[in-house]
Amino acid sequence: MTPAQERANHILLSIRDLAVEFAGDGGGVFRALGGVSFDIPSGSTVALVGESGSGKSVTAQAIMRILPKKGRIAAGSILFDEAGGAPVDIAQLPPGSEAMRALRGGRIAMIFQEPMTSLSPLHTVGDQVTEALQLHCKVTPQEARAEAERVFARVGFPDPKRTFVTYPFELSGGMRQRAMIAMALICKPALLIADEPTTALDVDDPGADPRPHP
Repeated sequence: MTPAQERANHILLSIRDLAVEFAGDGGGVFRALGGVSFDIPSGSTVALVGESGSGKSVTAQAIMRILPKKGRIAAGSILFDEAGGAPVDIAQLPPGSEAMRALRGGRIAMIFQEPMTSLSPLHTVGDQVTEALQLHCKVTPQEARAEAERVFARVGFPDPKRTFVTYPFELSGGMRQRAMIAMALICKPALLIADEPTTALDVDDPGADPRPHP
């Protein structure tokens, strides 16, 4: 079997019978997901399709273990197997555990659908994009900046060096979305979860000037 065939046969993420519940204000329980099962082979793209409110974002949040405080994984498994060894059941990891923090943002990354609220207004785009890289990859600030500028160019920023020192409020909505994509890509994750990643992109102007709009 060739290396390409081995990668195609390797299941990177396997979800079985996943159920997510939310506690109601009156003491009741609302089941947002029930019996969700699917596999993601290495090197593949898997799309979850459904109407608004069908649980697509909740599924992504469960994988990342970033469910709201009132949400919990009630049943099922989320097996992550990057190296083809013993898989890790993400459903069994406490959200704030060291093991989950090592996966989140490093080996598993997510592009959120709300770039306007997902970026801190108090820090430059460069600082926010390099934070995960310095945490997970143990690189120097100089190496992190060089890698960030490469990723900025990759996602369509016309001036990566300037982008690094730009604050989110100086960017259009589409450029903030590109910054979110860069943040997710910079650690070269094994699994990239995209929650409507093209919603705010400047489709007609992929090379839009990232300066403040009048």
